Amino acid sequence: MNKSKIKKVGQEVIKLESIALAKLSKSLDKDFVKAVDLISQQNGKIIISGIGKSGNIAGKIAASFTSTGIPAIYLNPVDASHGDMGILEKNDVLIILSNSGESHELSDLIDFCKRKKIKIISITSTNKSLLSKNSDINLILPNHSEADKLKTIPTTSTTMSLALGDALCCSVLSIRKFDKKSFSELHPGGKIGKKLKTLNEIMDIDIPFIQSNSSVIDAVLVMTEKKYGCVVVLDKYKKIKGIITDGDLRRSITKIDMKKKATSIMKSRPVLATEDLLISSAIVLMNKHSITSLIIAKQNKPIGIVNIKKCLEND
Repeated sequence: MNKSKIKKVGQEVIKLESIALAKLSKSLDKDFVKAVDLISQQNGKIIISGIGKSGNIAGKIAASFTSTGIPAIYLNPVDASHGDMGILEKNDVLIILSNSGESHELSDLIDFCKRKKIKIISITSTNKSLLSKNSDINLILPNHSEADKLKTIPTTSTTMSLALGDALCCSVLSIRKFDKKSFSELHPGGKIGKKLKTLNEIMDIDIPFIQSNSSVIDAVLVMTEKKYGCVVVLDKYKKIKGIITDGDLRRSITKIDMKKKATSIMKSRPVLATEDLLISSAIVLMNKHSITSLIIAKQNKPIGIVNIKKCLEND
């Protein structure tokens, strides 16, 4: 097979699956809403199960729920039949993925949940299957063809199941009080954790400052000692009146009296940030204003300072 034919096969697979996803989007109905409500109101865990390729998708969906603060776990139905059924408790919700809904490995799991009155949400392709008939809520995948040439390998069906799981997770997330800070607390390591770090995690509270009646030489001394290339000017209420940077000093050095008040070369509107600003956003802000240090303030009082080098190290 030549390169153009290989490319064409790949494009056809993606096109077929994208069409199926569009159909899935349009098919969401009141049962989807019921499923979201059930998951968001549960007081226990989310148990997600499936056999074979559906099991792989179930594992990923469980991981997504857990990463957003909802306790979830993947349960292999075969393992459930051999002792792992005990993970299921009364207040849990069980989500089962099965394209046919007839996998015999699911029967023990379904029977256990029916006896214990544990709610079951099914993701399957037919409402006439064993799984559908024994579920409390059925999420039915629209008619589709698998994307391989034999129309047999789980491809389109697993893609839709994964997308439906993501839709459930994100919909539940949208009605819960879960923000970037909450997400960051669950992802302290890796690139995601770094991207969600805020300035209060890295800011220096030893702020270079002078009073408004201080002289230019006072500003130079403090700026040299703190090594941030700037000094904050405070009024008598300890609120920010302005800022002086090393650039301001260089531009004024030939025409200023070092004994004069520092306010004579002060900028009255410094760039300020809040402590909950993302580090990545702080970098954008500093680049936009061509500054290398950023003052963090609360009610116009300085509470910290960061430089762009520190931000880049933690971004």
